Amino acid sequence: MYIVADLLRLNATSNLNYTIIVNPDSGPGDSSLPNADYLPAIQKLNAFPNARTVGYVRTTYGNRSLDDVLQDISTYAGWANSNQDIEMHGIFFDEAAHDYTAEVAEYMQTANDAVKAASGISGDKTASYNSSSSDA
Repeated sequence: MYIVADLLRLNATSNLNYTIIVNPDSGPGDSSLPNADYLPAIQKLNAFPNARTVGYVRTTYGNRSLDDVLQDISTYAGWANSNQDIEMHGIFFDEAAHDYTAEVAEYMQTANDAVKAASGISGDKTASYNSSSSDA
């Protein structure tokens, strides 16, 4: 984690907005809260008005269980219930499917809707996607 250098850059460039992907363990991990290394870092990042933190969720190109994806979203949203200083402002979906099918569209729409409906995710509830090819 490059938190010190990143914080210095955030502080020095307050006229720019940053979206920071928070990825404790290829997602939020197995615990209901981030580990002790992440807690103070997220709090520091969220203290900057020009920083927006988003939780990392992998979709394995639409092949990961939708229930697991929704659970990751719920875990990130639950962080705010414990401490408002570690709330997320959205979700970054990695390995989003890049080949359109009706099933994949429904899968991603359901995930997107879960982000928008999550009471523990603040602000504009950003949902962003990395849909690079798995054939790389």
